[in-house]
Amino acid sequence: MRLSLVATVFGKEWREIGSNRLLLAAVAAPAVIFAAIPIAIVGFIEVNDLDVNQLGQIAVMLAAFPDLPPKLAAQGFIVTNFMAYFLLIPAMVPIAIASQSVIGERQARSLEPQLATPIEVSELLAGKTIAAALPAVLATWAVWVAYGLINGAIADPRLLRMVFSPQWFVAMATLVPLICVLSVLLGVIVSSRVGDPRTAQQFGAFVVLPIIAVAVAQFLGGQATFSMSQVLVGDLVVIGLIGALLAIGSWAFDREQILTRLG
Repeated sequence: MRLSLVATVFGKEWREIGSNRLLLAAVAAPAVIFAAIPIAIVGFIEVNDLDVNQLGQIAVMLAAFPDLPPKLAAQGFIVTNFMAYFLLIPAMVPIAIASQSVIGERQARSLEPQLATPIEVSELLAGKTIAAALPAVLATWAVWVAYGLINGAIADPRLLRMVFSPQWFVAMATLVPLICVLSVLLGVIVSSRVGDPRTAQQFGAFVVLPIIAVAVAQFLGGQATFSMSQVLVGDLVVIGLIGALLAIGSWAFDREQILTRLG
């Protein structure tokens, strides 16, 4: 793989993403929404007297924080439990960028000149994948840092340790980028076979729904956040799925078939 060609594709894609304000808003909006909801709940708890007897099922879950007073324990559970939804950002955003990139180029007939050059499909996919994944990774990291700092400021600094825990440092460094790559590959593969970006984005449910299922199961099971072993298992599962998509992608993103359809 020639890194210079990958960098060229990345630069082209990055400039197009940066010039599309609507697309940038689509990157920022989910991140802000997923962070704003738990922050609002934490703020509400902070300014109101908390009666543990009125918390229902959550009161039982506060046992995960035995060393904290009830109000802070409730805030800690909300803050840590909602963090699972941060994994939706790298699942939702990149597939939208990737599908718009591939299908937009096909409709503008700018993909054909790229495929007609000596560039390898792997080099083209690598450049597009990095360009589509990077905005979601950066947005997730930025919101994660702001999320911890804001919650620590409006409630208690001890919430910082819950947000910036070892397992979430590992999740942000490994699982978030891996989910981004998985989402992009799925978007590129589907987009190479269909002609509507909305159709391609619907396939993002294959990435989004399992994350939502894990988050809901975590809440119902009374588990405040992921353990380190769960994060590492998640890394391995996503790596396996990426390997499978790479094998499929080499068949689906076929240079000759695309050129024939465009011709």
